[in-house]
Amino acid sequence: MKHRCNNYYNRFSGNTAIAPQPAKTEVALNDSPVAVLNLHGRGPIVLICEHASRFIPDSFGALGLSPQDQLRHIAWDIGALELASDLSGMLDAPLVHATYSRLLLDLNRPIGATDSIVETSEGTVIPGNVGMDPSQRELRQQRIYAPFHAELDALVDRRIASGLPTCVVSIHSFTPRYHGFDRPWHVGVISRNDRSLADALLAALRAEPGLCIGDNLPYGPQDGVYHSLERHGEARGLRGAMIEVRNDLLDDADSRKRWAQTLRRTLESALREIATTR
Repeated sequence: MKHRCNNYYNRFSGNTAIAPQPAKTEVALNDSPVAVLNLHGRGPIVLICEHASRFIPDSFGALGLSPQDQLRHIAWDIGALELASDLSGMLDAPLVHATYSRLLLDLNRPIGATDSIVETSEGTVIPGNVGMDPSQRELRQQRIYAPFHAELDALVDRRIASGLPTCVVSIHSFTPRYHGFDRPWHVGVISRNDRSLADALLAALRAEPGLCIGDNLPYGPQDGVYHSLERHGEARGLRGAMIEVRNDLLDDADSRKRWAQTLRRTLESALREIATTR
């Protein structure tokens, strides 16, 4: 299982250093921006991983970033895809994930949001995004945002039509330090209007020994991070939650596997809890 997941993960991690060159956006985004693992999984959760990949096509010239910057959290959620992939297998859950870096377009933001395509991230200028022509912005929206969310819409709608119980859970990772502040949480659960799944998950996580847990921390819906769950969960009246794991706890395959087992255990506990209280 570990070997398979590592190979799957490496397909989308973008391992080649890219020399800066002018972006050719008219031919740069021919690959699918979305991949689905375990499409026909019948477990009660649909998993999303919007920040799964750091891949930037060659024709974008790495957006002018150094190879070191392409490896940083600004480009992707480190460890999130492997974690989500393991969870997909453990929960028999479909996983819909990105195949391009969030620096091209952040799939967890409305297309009109100022941070949908960032010019600066965590103090680093993204040269390839500065002063973009509106047509280039629209092209990224059409070729990255629209197909990703259409795939997710179709999957969720098929499950509802077939009568499968469905919750939506988004998997992310976060940095131990941000803008000079240490973040003590090991894991955070983000939720908004319907907190039933999140509250049950928080209770299950608090029963695990030694964890520091954030409730709408290190981010909350007020930070604009709830778009996918709003669109695919709340809009359909489905329960949902966003899970953030600190990325220094996802450094190796064994650590990611342990976190996947913890999240499997606590998500299953949360689902049992909400099933008895509806």
